[in-house]
Amino acid sequence: MPLRESQLIVPALIAMVNSPNGAILTSDLIDEISRQFTLDAQDNQILLNRNDEKYTQIVRNLKSHKTLRDRGYAEEIDGGFRILPAGAKFLDDNGFV
Repeated sequence: MPLRESQLIVPALIAMVNSPNGAILTSDLIDEISRQFTLDAQDNQILLNRNDEKYTQIVRNLKSHKTLRDRGYAEEIDGGFRILPAGAKFLDDNGFV
């Protein structure tokens, strides 16, 4: 089953919690996601007219779609994200950390 953006919310927040100052660069988050998930052939497919795989675009969509920001879980910083108190509370309340 191909990776979906909604599957990345918790792993992204956990990656932020485990990063210095609660911040992570998108490129580091892409690396983290590739280690946490079993990516199928569709996820690893090179995008047309691009130099990257489909899953990397899905990770970047967290920023372009404002997914974490709109939920109040993280703020966008230059090149990535920083977890907000609401994001840490979400992880804690749901037993993720």
